[in-house]
Amino acid sequence: MIDRPLGAAAGGWGPPPGGGAPGGFGPPGGFTPPGGGGPPAKPITGGPQTMALHAMTIEPATGLPRGEKPPATTSAVLSLVCGLLLCLGPVAGLTAIVAGLVARAAVRREPATNGGAGIALAGILLGVANLVGWSLLALGWALSALG
Repeated sequence: MIDRPLGAAAGGWGPPPGGGAPGGFGPPGGFTPPGGGGPPAKPITGGPQTMALHAMTIEPATGLPRGEKPPATTSAVLSLVCGLLLCLGPVAGLTAIVAGLVARAAVRREPATNGGAGIALAGILLGVANLVGWSLLALGWALSALG
């Protein structure tokens, strides 16, 4: 008879008793959050210099790295896209202006979380150019029909 600890595999193969998968993958207890969440984030640890360096690189108000702007709002992107779509007529121009104004108000209200003020301004200007261009086209068409 071979003497070996209870639960040990023959020949020394297999995971250690009570251990999880080799390499430490997966959360303890085999629990996986809905959606497959992946491994949990590791806390930031280290000496005082490491902690101070990390505190200097993260903006406390937004959680973004210092100097990084928040992402553009959906309304800012919509404003720019509608401003570029001259082929859809004045409806796209009106949409660009309204969405741009909504985006600029959102950026003014919460600048830490909403970005895209410049994109919204470009959308507004393109929307105004769209309306002016279609108005001149309609005016020229009306004058040519009269004359």
